Amino acid sequence: MGNYFYEFVEEENGQHQIGGKQPIEFKFPGNNFISNFQYLGFINNNDKLFNWLPFKLHLICPIYLNIDKIYLDYSSQNQPKLISPKNTAEIDSEYLELTTESYLDFEERKVTLVKSTEIDDMECIGISNKLFKVQNLNIPRCPKSGNKMKFVCQLMTFGEIPVNKRNFESEDENLDYMNFWCDGSLFVFCEPISKTVCYFIQST
Repeated sequence: MGNYFYEFVEEENGQHQIGGKQPIEFKFPGNNFISNFQYLGFINNNDKLFNWLPFKLHLICPIYLNIDKIYLDYSSQNQPKLISPKNTAEIDSEYLELTTESYLDFEERKVTLVKSTEIDDMECIGISNKLFKVQNLNIPRCPKSGNKMKFVCQLMTFGEIPVNKRNFESEDENLDYMNFWCDGSLFVFCEPISKTVCYFIQST
C-alpha cells in the first residue's frame, strides 16, 4: 500500500471514530481487570482501506494497566471473548485509584484517513498502513490460526482525546485523556480469517 502513512484526522463526517460511548449492542468480554476495558472507538470496514476487515471493528483495551498482549476473539463481533491473558485479576496498574468498579469513557472524535509522508507524533491521534517509531516490534501471530496478524492502526497518546466521564476521583492528569503509558502508542493487529484481534502498548 505504499511507503507512507494514513493519518487519522478529525472530520465531522469521518467514517471512523476515536473515543465515544460504548454502543449498547457491544459487550465487553468477561474479565477481572482493574478498571475493566475502555471503549476506544471503531474502524469502519466500509472504508476501502479497511475492506479486508471482516466487520466494523470496535476497539477496546484496558489501557491503564501494565498489560502485555491482549488477544480477543471477535467471532461474535459485538461480543468478543478474551483469549488471553487468563490472569486478569493479577495484572496491576501504576494508578492506585483504579479498582474493578472504575469506569471512564472518552469524548467522541469522528476521523478520516489522510495520506502523509511525515507524522508529528506530538499532535497525531493515530495512523494506519505503516508503523511509526517502533522498537524491536515482533508482529503478533494469531493464537487460533498461527498466522501472522495484519496491522490495523496505531493510536497515539499525544492526540489527547479527553475523558468525557468517569466514576472516580484522581489528580493524575494521565487519567484525564486517552493515555498509552504516558507517551506510548496502542498497536492493533487483526487476523481476519479467524476474526482475532491483538492489542498491545509500546512506549516510543
